[in-house]
Amino acid sequence: MEIERTGRTAEELVDALADSETRVPAFFELHEFFGADALPAITGGLGHGQWLVRKWSALYLDRHADAKALEALIPLLRDPKSQVRLWAVHSISCDTCKLGGNPIDTVPLLIERVDLDESIKVRRMATAMLATQTLDARVVPVFERILDEEHDRKLKLQARNGLTRYRKLGLGM
Repeated sequence: MEIERTGRTAEELVDALADSETRVPAFFELHEFFGADALPAITGGLGHGQWLVRKWSALYLDRHADAKALEALIPLLRDPKSQVRLWAVHSISCDTCKLGGNPIDTVPLLIERVDLDESIKVRRMATAMLATQTLDARVVPVFERILDEEHDRKLKLQARNGLTRYRKLGLGM
């Protein structure tokens, strides 16, 4: 996909994330031509009245977040829309996509999503992030509880994979 520079401001492009016809081109234009310079507009988009703007703003922060932007994702972990929560969980905790690490202790935030979120997709994502992105013994009891009490096959698979990884590293004994 060739990205064209439209001349719109970062704020205008963030607003364009609400429209199905302009969303993807706007997202890629922000990524290609603004990068981290779009952070003020993107963090503004996290509080937008249109949930699709919040979702795509959270998604953008997966690759472009600084410490302040990551902090701004925390309220979205409790957003009314599950797709916003899903991308907030991923973006706040995916260390693979972040240069310079993550200053936020995401473990309690992710455990809260595993325990309390009404969306199984959000719970799966939080479990997957705990299983693959963190190294913290606080999650071992969470994995064990999921394996003992949950019925969702995918959730249990993520917990089993995480528990196996932790035990191999000596964190789950």
